[in-house]
Amino acid sequence: MKKMFLNLILFIFLIQFSYSKETKIEILYFHATIRCHACLTIEEYTSNILKTRFQNEMDNGLFKFKSIDFLEEENEHYQQDYHIDTQSLILSKKEDGKEIEWKNLDKIWDYYYDFNKFEKYITEEINQFIKE
Repeated sequence: MKKMFLNLILFIFLIQFSYSKETKIEILYFHATIRCHACLTIEEYTSNILKTRFQNEMDNGLFKFKSIDFLEEENEHYQQDYHIDTQSLILSKKEDGKEIEWKNLDKIWDYYYDFNKFEKYITEEINQFIKE
């Protein structure tokens, strides 16, 4: 009887585990091939914020940061995918590797000159995005 009960619990666990979706967040910084000081600053700020505010999420693989030259031929599709034509910071939510939602953090240019404002904006946007 005890063995049957343990097998039933194991079976339920395996079924639940197989149906759970793995959600991950990609933070994508799109830049042009030629980069200005502001573009480099935005990338550096974003990287620093992720390392300090979201270190656990980065370490456990929940968050992944990528810097992508959207003008390179193999990356040009991102211009249509995310409706971008300039440097942009995109949050992309993926379940089991498939994108289910994304958001363009279009105020990065409003705050890049002030790290504290930039950090507040990015942190709040990421926190809101992961709650949705």
